[in-house]
Amino acid sequence: MDDQRELSNFVRKLHHENNSKHKVIGSRLCYYSFKVNHKIDEELYEGQLHLSFGPHGPPINVVFVKVAQEDAEIIFRRTAAVNDGVVLRPWMHLFSKQKEFDDLPEDTDLRKGIWVLCYDRFEHDLKHWTNMAKPEPKGIAYNDKLKLPIKTGDDRLNEFWCNSIRKLIDGVCDIHKEGLYHGGLSSQSNYAFYYKSLKIINIKGSLDTLNDEQCEAQKKEDITDLLWMLNDCYDDFAKKVLGDPFLLKADQRMRLFDHYDTMRNCPTTAQHVNFALALSAFDNFKSWNSTSTLITWIALCRVFITTPHQKKKKQQKKASYFGTVSSLRRYLRNLNHHYQKHGLAAGSLEDVDRGVTTHFRGFLELLYRHLEL
Repeated sequence: MDDQRELSNFVRKLHHENNSKHKVIGSRLCYYSFKVNHKIDEELYEGQLHLSFGPHGPPINVVFVKVAQEDAEIIFRRTAAVNDGVVLRPWMHLFSKQKEFDDLPEDTDLRKGIWVLCYDRFEHDLKHWTNMAKPEPKGIAYNDKLKLPIKTGDDRLNEFWCNSIRKLIDGVCDIHKEGLYHGGLSSQSNYAFYYKSLKIINIKGSLDTLNDEQCEAQKKEDITDLLWMLNDCYDDFAKKVLGDPFLLKADQRMRLFDHYDTMRNCPTTAQHVNFALALSAFDNFKSWNSTSTLITWIALCRVFITTPHQKKKKQQKKASYFGTVSSLRRYLRNLNHHYQKHGLAAGSLEDVDRGVTTHFRGFLELLYRHLEL
């Protein structure tokens, strides 16, 4: 039943109609809560589950994972049925609906109601963890010494990932032995970091409903999906972390401006670059060539730069830079070329990179985020 408030009446009726002295019928009241941000489309909600006999008893920290209505009960029953350490088993599945608020539109998901599975609180799912691997101040992923760096100095996976992959493969085989298959292991949303382990959630399929040929196909598909995620998808997010400007040396960071200039001039990627640079995220850099910024910047680097208000001298070839994001990208690319060819009064390339970071803080990181991730 969608509305759990009907459950008490249902159990009360069962209790009243019980005519067997060998059967006990009862119920256990629980309640839950979770936080929601109506401005974004969320898949996970952190909350609390209250199972104590008193209203002020200690809660259980949990995560509510949104699933499709038609899958909720199936995923709950099949995931809860697996007895393997690599599987995180759910407490229950629920239909949740927000109460009416004047400033909350009727068409939001939680006003209409959503189905969720309730799991023990886990740190992140793999999809969220990958997105966290970005240059945020004091970012969670970069402080995660258990999982990072992903590869050691000899280009091998670190101990956490080696152990996790080994356990995942064994766990998938155990799921198959129990007559089930996952059916979605290519999705990062179906992996969760729970304490110091990588777990599987949301098992969906039953082998009992399939013939022998279909069973073998589904089991192979699970392994294929897992290996695809670990090979292609894993390598993809590993590169996202390892190639982030936050982790690069000064010369590597400055060369990224060359890379993005090449993308801008390539027919297959130019449209993507133009679209990204027009995003509101870059608004703070649309007046980058203001007089005050240029005076400070030129004094630091002693690099020639002109504005639209400066006249060109006939004997000199001097580029004009306008107050646009594309113009800033081009200027920083030319700055790197100028340093490589002539050097700068500012000193080493580390000093130049430090100047770029200071005066155009976050620009390179925004380029990386919107052009690479």
